[in-house]
Amino acid sequence: MFGRYAAVLRVPAFRKAELISLIARLPQYGFGVTLTLHVVTTLGMSYTAAGVVAAVYTVAASIAAPWRGRLLDRHGLRRTVAPSLVIVPLVWGVAPFLSYWMLIIACAVGGLFSLPLFSLIRQIIVAAAPEGVRRTALSLDSVIVELNFMIGPLLAIVAVTTFGTRPTLVALTLLTSLGGVLLAIVNPPLVSGAGRTGPTESTGRRWASPAVVGVYGAVLAAGIVLGGTEVSLVAALRTFGHTELLGLVITVWSAGSAVGGLAYGAWHRSIPSGALLTGLAALTLPVALAPNVPTVFLIVAVSGFFCAPLISATVDELNGRVPESVRGEAMGWHGSALTAGSSLGPPVVGIMLDAFGWRAGFLTAGSVGLAIAAVVVLVTSRRLRTALPDA
Repeated sequence: MFGRYAAVLRVPAFRKAELISLIARLPQYGFGVTLTLHVVTTLGMSYTAAGVVAAVYTVAASIAAPWRGRLLDRHGLRRTVAPSLVIVPLVWGVAPFLSYWMLIIACAVGGLFSLPLFSLIRQIIVAAAPEGVRRTALSLDSVIVELNFMIGPLLAIVAVTTFGTRPTLVALTLLTSLGGVLLAIVNPPLVSGAGRTGPTESTGRRWASPAVVGVYGAVLAAGIVLGGTEVSLVAALRTFGHTELLGLVITVWSAGSAVGGLAYGAWHRSIPSGALLTGLAALTLPVALAPNVPTVFLIVAVSGFFCAPLISATVDELNGRVPESVRGEAMGWHGSALTAGSSLGPPVVGIMLDAFGWRAGFLTAGSVGLAIAAVVVLVTSRRLRTALPDA
Protein backbone atom coordinates (compact mmCIF):
# COMPACT_ATOMS: atom_id res chain seq x y z
CA MET A 1 0.00 0.00 0.00
CA PHE A 2 2.81 2.44 0.82
CA GLY A 3 4.30 1.79 -2.62
CA ARG A 4 2.31 4.87 -3.66
CA TYR A 5 4.78 7.00 -1.70
CA ALA A 6 7.71 5.39 -3.51
CA ALA A 7 6.09 6.39 -6.80
CA VAL A 8 5.71 9.98 -5.58
CA LEU A 9 9.30 10.21 -4.36
CA ARG A 10 10.53 9.06 -7.76
CA VAL A 11 9.12 12.27 -9.30
CA PRO A 12 12.07 14.74 -9.54
CA ALA A 13 9.87 17.85 -9.50
CA PHE A 14 8.21 16.71 -6.27
CA ARG A 15 11.55 16.11 -4.54
CA LYS A 16 12.91 19.48 -5.62
CA ALA A 17 9.76 21.34 -4.59
CA GLU A 18 9.69 19.74 -1.13
CA LEU A 19 13.39 20.30 -0.46
CA ILE A 20 13.11 23.96 -1.42
CA SER A 21 9.88 24.36 0.52
CA LEU A 22 11.62 23.02 3.63
CA ILE A 23 13.97 26.00 3.49
CA ALA A 24 11.12 28.43 2.89
CA ARG A 25 8.17 27.09 4.93
CA LEU A 26 9.99 25.99 8.08
CA PRO A 27 10.96 29.58 9.01
CA GLN A 28 7.45 30.76 8.10
CA TYR A 29 6.02 28.57 10.85
CA GLY A 30 8.39 30.16 13.35
CA PHE A 31 7.60 33.68 12.18
CA GLY A 32 4.28 34.08 13.99
CA VAL A 33 5.53 33.16 17.47
CA THR A 34 8.64 35.29 16.95
CA LEU A 35 6.55 38.31 15.94
CA THR A 36 4.37 37.86 19.04
CA LEU A 37 7.42 37.63 21.30
CA HIS A 38 8.90 40.70 19.62
CA VAL A 39 5.84 42.83 20.38
CA VAL A 40 5.44 41.52 23.95
CA THR A 41 9.05 41.30 25.11
CA THR A 42 11.16 43.59 22.91
CA LEU A 43 8.59 46.36 22.48
CA GLY A 44 7.00 45.79 25.91
CA MET A 45 3.43 45.80 24.62
CA SER A 46 0.45 43.64 25.60
CA TYR A 47 -0.70 40.37 24.07
CA THR A 48 -3.65 42.26 22.65
CA ALA A 49 -1.24 44.54 20.83
CA ALA A 50 0.59 41.47 19.54
CA GLY A 51 -2.73 40.05 18.34
CA VAL A 52 -3.44 43.23 16.38
CA VAL A 53 -0.07 42.98 14.63
CA ALA A 54 -0.66 39.33 13.76
CA ALA A 55 -4.19 40.10 12.54
CA VAL A 56 -2.98 42.90 10.25
CA TYR A 57 -0.36 40.62 8.70
CA THR A 58 -2.82 37.74 8.32
CA VAL A 59 -5.57 39.85 6.76
CA ALA A 60 -3.13 41.44 4.31
CA ALA A 61 -1.78 38.03 3.27
CA SER A 62 -5.34 36.67 2.88
CA ILE A 63 -6.37 39.59 0.68
CA ALA A 64 -3.28 39.16 -1.47
CA ALA A 65 -3.51 35.37 -1.93
CA PRO A 66 -6.13 35.25 -4.76
CA TRP A 67 -4.54 38.23 -6.47
CA ARG A 68 -1.10 36.60 -6.34
CA GLY A 69 -2.64 33.36 -7.57
CA ARG A 70 -4.13 35.19 -10.56
CA LEU A 71 -0.68 36.59 -11.34
CA LEU A 72 0.75 33.07 -11.22
CA ASP A 73 -1.83 32.00 -13.79
CA ARG A 74 -1.12 34.93 -16.09
CA HIS A 75 2.59 35.60 -15.71
CA GLY A 76 4.18 32.47 -14.25
CA LEU A 77 6.28 31.84 -11.18
CA ARG A 78 9.30 34.07 -11.71
CA ARG A 79 7.48 37.29 -12.57
CA THR A 80 5.01 36.76 -9.73
CA VAL A 81 7.50 36.12 -6.93
CA ALA A 82 10.11 38.66 -8.10
CA PRO A 83 8.50 41.66 -6.31
CA SER A 84 8.28 39.64 -3.07
CA LEU A 85 11.95 38.71 -3.27
CA VAL A 86 12.80 42.42 -3.27
CA ILE A 87 10.14 43.99 -1.06
CA VAL A 88 9.82 41.39 1.72
CA PRO A 89 13.53 41.37 2.74
CA LEU A 90 13.58 45.17 2.65
CA VAL A 91 10.46 45.44 4.83
CA TRP A 92 11.54 42.87 7.40
CA GLY A 93 15.11 44.10 7.39
CA VAL A 94 13.73 47.35 8.83
CA ALA A 95 10.47 46.34 10.59
CA PRO A 96 12.04 44.77 13.73
CA PHE A 97 13.65 48.12 14.55
CA LEU A 98 10.48 50.22 14.14
CA SER A 99 8.04 51.50 16.74
CA TYR A 100 4.81 49.61 17.33
CA TRP A 101 2.59 51.71 15.04
CA MET A 102 5.13 51.72 12.24
CA LEU A 103 5.46 47.95 12.69
CA ILE A 104 1.74 47.61 11.97
CA ILE A 105 2.20 49.43 8.64
CA ALA A 106 5.19 47.22 7.84
CA CYS A 107 3.10 44.12 8.59
CA ALA A 108 0.44 45.27 6.16
CA VAL A 109 2.99 45.77 3.38
CA GLY A 110 4.85 42.57 4.25
CA GLY A 111 1.60 40.59 4.25
CA LEU A 112 0.52 41.94 0.87
CA PHE A 113 3.82 40.87 -0.70
CA SER A 114 4.42 37.68 1.29
CA LEU A 115 5.46 34.68 -0.76
CA PRO A 116 2.40 32.51 -1.53
CA LEU A 117 4.40 29.40 -0.66
CA PHE A 118 1.69 27.03 0.49
CA SER A 119 -0.62 27.39 -2.50
CA LEU A 120 2.38 27.68 -4.84
CA ILE A 121 4.01 24.44 -3.65
CA ARG A 122 0.72 22.57 -3.93
CA GLN A 123 0.17 23.94 -7.40
CA ILE A 124 3.62 22.65 -8.39
CA ILE A 125 2.83 19.24 -6.88
CA VAL A 126 -0.52 18.96 -8.69
CA ALA A 127 1.20 19.76 -11.98
CA ALA A 128 4.12 17.38 -11.40
CA ALA A 129 2.51 14.31 -9.84
CA PRO A 130 1.20 11.57 -12.15
CA GLU A 131 -2.58 11.25 -12.15
CA GLY A 132 -2.63 7.98 -10.18
CA VAL A 133 -0.60 9.29 -7.24
CA ARG A 134 -1.63 12.94 -7.11
CA ARG A 135 -3.66 12.47 -3.92
CA THR A 136 -0.74 10.64 -2.34
CA ALA A 137 1.61 13.49 -3.26
CA LEU A 138 -0.73 16.06 -1.72
CA SER A 139 -1.07 13.94 1.42
CA LEU A 140 2.69 13.63 1.77
CA ASP A 141 3.00 17.40 1.41
CA SER A 142 0.41 17.85 4.19
CA VAL A 143 2.44 15.55 6.43
CA ILE A 144 5.58 17.58 5.74
CA VAL A 145 3.64 20.75 6.57
CA GLU A 146 2.63 19.22 9.92
CA LEU A 147 6.27 18.42 10.67
CA ASN A 148 7.18 22.02 9.83
CA PHE A 149 4.42 23.18 12.17
CA MET A 150 5.89 21.12 15.00
CA ILE A 151 9.54 22.03 14.43
CA GLY A 152 9.41 25.65 13.19
CA PRO A 153 8.14 27.35 16.37
CA LEU A 154 10.56 25.37 18.55
CA LEU A 155 13.55 26.42 16.46
CA ALA A 156 12.33 30.02 16.45
CA ILE A 157 12.01 30.08 20.24
CA VAL A 158 15.55 28.71 20.60
CA ALA A 159 16.81 31.44 18.24
CA VAL A 160 14.90 34.16 20.12
CA THR A 161 16.29 32.94 23.44
CA THR A 162 19.83 32.93 22.04
CA PHE A 163 19.91 35.97 19.77
CA GLY A 164 16.78 38.03 20.50
CA THR A 165 13.71 38.79 18.42
CA ARG A 166 15.21 41.32 16.01
CA PRO A 167 17.98 39.11 14.55
CA THR A 168 15.58 36.15 14.50
CA LEU A 169 12.93 38.02 12.49
CA VAL A 170 15.55 39.10 9.95
CA ALA A 171 17.03 35.59 9.72
CA LEU A 172 13.62 33.93 9.27
CA THR A 173 12.76 36.37 6.48
CA LEU A 174 16.07 35.79 4.70
CA LEU A 175 15.63 32.01 4.87
CA THR A 176 12.12 32.22 3.45
CA SER A 177 13.34 34.56 0.70
CA LEU A 178 16.18 32.15 -0.07
CA GLY A 179 13.57 29.44 -0.65
CA GLY A 180 11.73 31.81 -2.97
CA VAL A 181 14.94 32.54 -4.91
CA LEU A 182 15.60 28.82 -5.33
CA LEU A 183 12.05 28.29 -6.60
CA ALA A 184 12.54 31.10 -9.11
CA ILE A 185 15.81 29.57 -10.29
CA VAL A 186 14.33 26.08 -10.69
CA ASN A 187 11.09 27.56 -12.08
CA PRO A 188 9.03 24.34 -12.01
CA PRO A 189 5.92 24.22 -14.21
CA LEU A 190 2.62 25.21 -12.61
CA VAL A 191 0.44 23.28 -15.06
CA SER A 192 0.87 19.87 -16.63
CA GLY A 193 2.12 19.79 -20.18
CA ALA A 194 -0.53 17.45 -21.47
CA GLY A 195 -3.61 19.15 -20.08
CA ARG A 196 -6.23 17.15 -18.24
CA THR A 197 -9.83 16.12 -18.19
CA GLY A 198 -12.34 18.05 -16.17
CA PRO A 199 -13.75 21.54 -16.48
CA THR A 200 -13.06 23.35 -19.68
CA GLU A 201 -11.65 26.85 -20.03
CA SER A 202 -13.92 29.53 -18.68
CA THR A 203 -13.94 33.28 -18.31
CA GLY A 204 -14.70 35.51 -15.37
CA ARG A 205 -15.77 33.57 -12.29
CA ARG A 206 -17.78 30.85 -14.04
CA TRP A 207 -15.38 28.26 -12.67
CA ALA A 208 -16.68 29.06 -9.15
CA SER A 209 -19.49 26.50 -9.32
CA PRO A 210 -21.57 25.50 -6.28
CA ALA A 211 -19.33 22.44 -5.89
CA VAL A 212 -16.22 24.66 -5.79
CA VAL A 213 -17.88 26.98 -3.27
CA GLY A 214 -18.69 23.88 -1.24
CA VAL A 215 -15.00 22.97 -1.16
CA TYR A 216 -14.16 26.47 0.05
CA GLY A 217 -16.85 26.08 2.70
CA ALA A 218 -15.15 22.90 3.91
CA VAL A 219 -11.80 24.73 4.05
CA LEU A 220 -13.35 27.65 5.94
CA ALA A 221 -14.95 25.25 8.42
CA ALA A 222 -11.66 23.39 8.87
CA GLY A 223 -10.00 26.67 9.84
CA ILE A 224 -12.80 27.49 12.30
CA VAL A 225 -12.59 24.06 13.94
CA LEU A 226 -8.80 24.12 14.15
CA GLY A 227 -8.57 27.71 15.38
CA GLY A 228 -11.39 27.15 17.85
CA THR A 229 -9.83 23.93 19.11
CA GLU A 230 -6.47 25.61 19.68
CA VAL A 231 -7.91 28.39 21.86
CA SER A 232 -10.09 25.85 23.67
CA LEU A 233 -7.01 23.77 24.45
CA VAL A 234 -5.44 26.82 26.07
CA ALA A 235 -8.54 27.30 28.23
CA ALA A 236 -8.74 23.60 29.12
CA LEU A 237 -5.12 23.31 30.22
CA ARG A 238 -5.41 26.53 32.23
CA THR A 239 -8.46 25.09 34.00
CA PHE A 240 -6.62 21.85 34.77
CA GLY A 241 -3.61 23.83 35.96
CA HIS A 242 -1.21 22.46 33.32
CA THR A 243 -0.60 25.37 30.96
CA GLU A 244 3.02 24.23 30.57
CA LEU A 245 1.76 21.22 28.57
CA LEU A 246 0.22 23.36 25.82
CA GLY A 247 3.14 22.91 23.43
CA LEU A 248 3.12 19.17 23.99
CA VAL A 249 -0.61 18.74 23.40
CA ILE A 250 -0.39 20.73 20.15
CA THR A 251 2.51 18.52 19.08
CA VAL A 252 0.42 15.41 19.80
CA TRP A 253 -2.46 16.96 17.85
CA SER A 254 -0.17 17.64 14.88
CA ALA A 255 1.31 14.14 15.10
CA GLY A 256 -2.19 12.68 14.83
CA SER A 257 -2.72 14.80 11.73
CA ALA A 258 0.55 13.57 10.21
CA VAL A 259 -0.41 9.93 10.81
CA GLY A 260 -3.80 10.57 9.24
CA GLY A 261 -2.17 12.20 6.22
CA LEU A 262 0.12 9.22 5.68
CA ALA A 263 -2.78 6.77 5.96
CA TYR A 264 -4.97 8.80 3.60
CA GLY A 265 -2.23 9.10 0.99
CA ALA A 266 -1.67 5.35 1.05
CA TRP A 267 -5.40 4.57 0.84
CA HIS A 268 -6.67 3.24 -2.47
CA ARG A 269 -9.48 5.76 -2.95
CA SER A 270 -10.41 9.38 -2.24
CA ILE A 271 -12.74 10.39 0.58
CA PRO A 272 -15.07 13.39 0.06
CA SER A 273 -14.06 16.52 1.96
CA GLY A 274 -17.54 16.71 3.52
CA ALA A 275 -17.04 13.30 5.13
CA LEU A 276 -13.58 14.21 6.41
CA LEU A 277 -14.88 17.51 7.80
CA THR A 278 -17.65 15.59 9.56
CA GLY A 279 -15.05 13.32 11.16
CA LEU A 280 -12.88 16.23 12.28
CA ALA A 281 -15.82 18.15 13.77
CA ALA A 282 -17.51 15.12 15.35
CA LEU A 283 -14.34 14.01 17.11
CA THR A 284 -13.76 17.53 18.41
CA LEU A 285 -16.99 17.36 20.43
CA PRO A 286 -15.87 14.57 22.87
CA VAL A 287 -12.95 16.68 24.11
CA ALA A 288 -15.59 18.61 26.07
CA LEU A 289 -16.22 15.46 28.12
CA ALA A 290 -12.56 14.89 29.04
CA PRO A 291 -12.18 14.49 32.83
CA ASN A 292 -8.41 15.06 32.87
CA VAL A 293 -5.40 16.10 30.80
CA PRO A 294 -4.40 12.59 29.56
CA THR A 295 -7.88 12.17 28.09
CA VAL A 296 -7.57 15.53 26.34
CA PHE A 297 -4.30 14.33 24.79
CA LEU A 298 -5.89 11.10 23.61
CA ILE A 299 -8.97 12.65 22.01
CA VAL A 300 -7.16 15.47 20.19
CA ALA A 301 -4.69 12.94 18.77
CA VAL A 302 -7.64 11.04 17.28
CA SER A 303 -9.46 14.15 16.02
CA GLY A 304 -6.22 15.42 14.47
CA PHE A 305 -6.20 12.28 12.33
CA PHE A 306 -8.69 13.98 9.97
CA CYS A 307 -6.88 17.32 9.60
CA ALA A 308 -4.18 16.63 6.99
CA PRO A 309 -6.48 14.35 4.94
CA LEU A 310 -9.12 17.10 4.87
CA ILE A 311 -6.71 19.73 3.55
CA SER A 312 -5.34 17.28 0.97
CA ALA A 313 -8.83 16.27 -0.14
CA THR A 314 -9.94 19.88 -0.65
CA VAL A 315 -6.89 20.65 -2.80
CA ASP A 316 -7.47 17.48 -4.82
CA GLU A 317 -11.17 18.28 -5.31
CA LEU A 318 -10.36 21.82 -6.44
CA ASN A 319 -7.91 20.40 -8.96
CA GLY A 320 -10.69 18.29 -10.42
CA ARG A 321 -13.23 21.13 -10.59
CA VAL A 322 -11.36 24.16 -11.94
CA PRO A 323 -9.47 24.66 -15.21
CA GLU A 324 -5.67 24.58 -15.09
CA SER A 325 -5.62 28.14 -16.39
CA VAL A 326 -7.12 29.47 -13.12
CA ARG A 327 -5.58 26.97 -10.71
CA GLY A 328 -3.32 29.58 -9.10
CA GLU A 329 -6.25 31.86 -8.28
CA ALA A 330 -8.30 28.89 -7.05
CA MET A 331 -5.47 27.83 -4.74
CA GLY A 332 -5.16 31.42 -3.56
CA TRP A 333 -8.82 31.44 -2.52
CA HIS A 334 -8.20 28.08 -0.81
CA GLY A 335 -5.47 29.65 1.32
CA SER A 336 -7.63 32.68 2.06
CA ALA A 337 -10.55 30.48 3.15
CA LEU A 338 -8.32 28.52 5.52
CA THR A 339 -6.82 31.70 6.96
CA ALA A 340 -10.25 33.31 7.32
CA GLY A 341 -11.54 30.28 9.21
CA SER A 342 -8.49 30.21 11.45
CA SER A 343 -9.04 33.90 12.20
CA LEU A 344 -12.79 33.52 12.84
CA GLY A 345 -12.51 30.44 15.06
CA PRO A 346 -10.77 31.96 18.11
CA PRO A 347 -13.04 35.01 18.60
CA VAL A 348 -16.27 33.05 17.95
CA VAL A 349 -15.25 30.23 20.27
CA GLY A 350 -13.74 32.72 22.71
CA ILE A 351 -17.17 34.26 23.34
CA MET A 352 -18.47 30.85 24.39
CA LEU A 353 -15.37 30.21 26.50
CA ASP A 354 -15.87 33.44 28.42
CA ALA A 355 -19.57 32.76 28.94
CA PHE A 356 -19.67 29.01 29.65
CA GLY A 357 -16.15 27.69 30.21
CA TRP A 358 -13.65 25.57 28.28
CA ARG A 359 -16.00 22.68 27.52
CA ALA A 360 -18.29 25.01 25.56
CA GLY A 361 -15.35 25.92 23.32
CA PHE A 362 -14.98 22.40 21.95
CA LEU A 363 -18.75 22.01 21.64
CA THR A 364 -18.98 25.24 19.65
CA ALA A 365 -16.07 24.44 17.34
CA GLY A 366 -17.38 20.93 16.65
CA SER A 367 -20.98 22.05 16.17
CA VAL A 368 -20.07 24.80 13.69
CA GLY A 369 -17.96 22.30 11.77
CA LEU A 370 -20.79 19.76 11.66
CA ALA A 371 -23.30 22.37 10.47
CA ILE A 372 -21.07 23.47 7.60
CA ALA A 373 -20.23 19.84 6.80
CA ALA A 374 -23.94 19.11 6.35
CA VAL A 375 -24.20 21.94 3.81
CA VAL A 376 -21.07 20.75 1.99
CA VAL A 377 -22.42 17.20 1.77
CA LEU A 378 -25.80 18.50 0.55
CA VAL A 379 -24.20 20.59 -2.20
CA THR A 380 -22.01 17.69 -3.31
CA SER A 381 -24.91 15.22 -3.27
CA ARG A 382 -27.10 17.55 -5.31
CA ARG A 383 -24.32 17.94 -7.85
CA LEU A 384 -24.00 14.15 -8.13
CA ARG A 385 -27.78 13.67 -8.49
CA THR A 386 -28.11 16.25 -11.24
CA ALA A 387 -25.19 14.64 -13.08
CA LEU A 388 -26.96 11.24 -13.20
CA PRO A 389 -29.02 10.45 -16.31
CA ASP A 390 -32.73 9.90 -15.92
CA ALA A 391 -33.69 6.26 -15.48
